[in-house]
Amino acid sequence: MFFDNIALGVPRILLPNPEIDCSKWAVIACDQYVHDISYWEEVKSIVGNTPSTLDLIYPEVYLYDEHEERIARVHNNMKRFVTNGIFRDEIEGFLLVDRMLPSGKSRKGLVVTLDLEHYDSRSQSKTLIRTTEGTYPKNLEARFEVRGNASLESPHILVLIDDPKKEIIEPLFDEGHPTIVDFELMMNGGHLKYHLIDNEKDIVRIAQKLAKRIESDYIHQKYGVENETLLYAMGDGNHSFAAAQKAWKKIKSTRNNRSAHHPARHAMVELINLHDDAIDIEPIHRLITRVDPKIACNTLVALLNASGARAHLEKVSSPDAQHQRTTALSSPSTHCLPYRAAGDLGILVIENPSQRTIPETMEAALDLFTRENTEAEVGFIHGEDVIDNLGNKSDALGFYMPPISKNSVFESIVRYGAYPRKSISIGHADEKRYYMECRSLIYTKR
Repeated sequence: MFFDNIALGVPRILLPNPEIDCSKWAVIACDQYVHDISYWEEVKSIVGNTPSTLDLIYPEVYLYDEHEERIARVHNNMKRFVTNGIFRDEIEGFLLVDRMLPSGKSRKGLVVTLDLEHYDSRSQSKTLIRTTEGTYPKNLEARFEVRGNASLESPHILVLIDDPKKEIIEPLFDEGHPTIVDFELMMNGGHLKYHLIDNEKDIVRIAQKLAKRIESDYIHQKYGVENETLLYAMGDGNHSFAAAQKAWKKIKSTRNNRSAHHPARHAMVELINLHDDAIDIEPIHRLITRVDPKIACNTLVALLNASGARAHLEKVSSPDAQHQRTTALSSPSTHCLPYRAAGDLGILVIENPSQRTIPETMEAALDLFTRENTEAEVGFIHGEDVIDNLGNKSDALGFYMPPISKNSVFESIVRYGAYPRKSISIGHADEKRYYMECRSLIYTKR
């Protein structure tokens, strides 16, 4: 079943047979703990020889390790799992997800498929499905190599909908849909419970509620713009969704598009409400290392001024003073980038910036700096406390990125396009999606 007007499809889902231990089957998203090989080695130890989604993915901690061999094993494992009867019979429907996070909060979601024809990864796209931030070519290429010859998919993609009144996903939990998955996740992942929605009337009703979100009157009232159709924004999994689209384009060009609803045309994702109480939108801070931080600050000012901006530094005495001064100075015509340099606190003030948002200004400033200072390394940091600590080192300069309001995310994408790469994060590493359900990507005439 497909709803082409809203790029929505009803997936045909494969779940592991009841005798398989789901606590070993489900593992966390491949792009987590990329600097912590001990995490993934412990996962391997827990899984042992038990069938697991670990066999179906390419954890990015191993991105430079036996690359071609690992991808070949993944593809072989997909075929082996199907032929060896690892999955129970295919079911068609939406999965209603209740993920109890390690924090004790419950995050609600809905597993669907989305039509890749309605996605454009470019920043200024006007499609139904849009990226929230830029992608990295190296990460994208690795995901494409896995997806390109894959016979199965299992999603870690979280896609946001903008539903502040909680009218779409949340009410579904009061309707008594049957539970089909219920177990504890490994490695401090919390608890996962799925309910099945396979009644056609229920599915149509959900689609109708989503469709109202792209009516012109609704869009104009909510975002104050005309001729917009934004319905879905990528939360987690930008690279995987973009890789799925790239793989679909290749299939479409070489196989004469045998079906408008070839399974590879769609990607299975979990829709989540941006306004879910369990979802925290956090900025990703910047850390420049292998530099003299005080020289780096002055260099940034000089480079920005040479590029046509008006930049200067302000020193402050405490975190409270830094926050107060940043708030007082900030405006659409003045962007403030608070920093910590070898323990000193200050603000990089940029007047009349050429960029519209502070994340864009930060990205432009770092592009200028790293182009001239090739030995410098830029890190993407979760948590102000990490910048507090690392920004005290003698060879590091840390920038604090501003908080991001949930109410501003969709409006910002509509008005300004995607955020720069690595700008926002949804929750912490152990709150990311675990691989559980699968779907066949092999075309069969039905």
